[in-house]
Amino acid sequence: MNRKSKNAIAFILILLSCHCITNAQESVSISLQEAWQRANTFSKELQLRKIDTKISEEKILDAKNKWLPEFGADASYGKLANIPIFENGILKSPEYIPLEDHSVYDAGIEAYFNLYNGHKTKIRVKQAETKQALLHYLEEAGFSDIHYKVAQDYLGIQASLAFKNLIERNIYKNKKRLNQITKLYQNGVVLKSDLLRSQLQLSRQKTNLLKIENNLELSTQQLNILIGFDDDQAIEPTDSIAIGSEYIKTELLYQDYLGQAIQLSPLEKIARAQITMMQLYEKDVKAEKLPKIGFFGEYTYSYPQIKLYPYSNSPYLMGVAGIKVSYNISALYHDKHKERAASISIRKQELAQKQTEDQLRIDVRTAYKRFHENLKEIETAKMNIQQAEENYRIVNQTYFNQLALLTDLLTADTQLLQAKFELVNSQVSAKLHYYQLLKITGQL
Repeated sequence: MNRKSKNAIAFILILLSCHCITNAQESVSISLQEAWQRANTFSKELQLRKIDTKISEEKILDAKNKWLPEFGADASYGKLANIPIFENGILKSPEYIPLEDHSVYDAGIEAYFNLYNGHKTKIRVKQAETKQALLHYLEEAGFSDIHYKVAQDYLGIQASLAFKNLIERNIYKNKKRLNQITKLYQNGVVLKSDLLRSQLQLSRQKTNLLKIENNLELSTQQLNILIGFDDDQAIEPTDSIAIGSEYIKTELLYQDYLGQAIQLSPLEKIARAQITMMQLYEKDVKAEKLPKIGFFGEYTYSYPQIKLYPYSNSPYLMGVAGIKVSYNISALYHDKHKERAASISIRKQELAQKQTEDQLRIDVRTAYKRFHENLKEIETAKMNIQQAEENYRIVNQTYFNQLALLTDLLTADTQLLQAKFELVNSQVSAKLHYYQLLKITGQL
């Protein structure tokens, strides 16, 4: 390969590397709905919840396996020691029983089939099924939490981008005004204090821009982690930051949202499942005081035969089958306090459910009121922007006609920028409260 060819290949590799770097820096356009779908797949928290649910499925199958008969096998081999007989007391030398063979061994199988054990097996199956339902409700709550976090970061990116655009426009406008004031100062029309104030305001706006860019970077990283992108991947939201008609459901009143929360909220479902768990635990404790009935069978091959008379130094087989009944009398007093504790725990969980409903009512009303409050703020902010724009136009003209102070102009400029910021804040806050309302009512 000649030198020209090597140079050409090197040039192509440089171009390819530059192209890769450019692609890595390109932003990804994504809607909030698409971000939620990615979070469902890539969120590690949701993956952990799904694993817990799968584990609970195996535990249900394990509990159901207890219905099957129990089988066991055992075997042993050993050597018998000589058996001393102390005919004249333990302080005298003993006589020994002669043994023809010191070997002893046995092998056998046994089986047990439960007929009745106080319905403990049935209770354990229901406990496993209720635990699975509880984990499923926790998974639902996890989905709602992650979706709300995604919405927070997504709206944080939208707000930062909107603020950045407003600040950059304001900086551009302030630079033009500073150039005008500089010329007026050079011509002796304005004082140096006006020039310094303009420079200071421009510097402050640049500092604000830096803060906004940092907030944008932080929100982007947090969203990227939730939806499975690299930390530095630029995000370009495709949704509008404005409040659309889909967010305003005037037909739904507070009572409608409250009814949905009581019926659909994962927190309410979790509270009910916890009551059921404690009720099953109480039944499980009470089942200890009930008898156990089952079929059993044993089949054993042993040597020597010393169980039945006459004894024999020969291997033998013995089988036995029948029905076995057992009753744990000590459970009547051992489990007395455990049973009372289970009963108290049920009342505790019932009270916790009522507390959950109380908190749901508070949360629903708060989110509902704040959302409609934000809608009013949006209308007010739009009117405020119109007034601030007109005020800035008038003060700007009067200042350059030497009829107003620079302080008035800078104040008007700040008020206009603040009014635009308030509109963005109100729009973002309204959406957050709307998503919070959906989260509380189990619809997010």
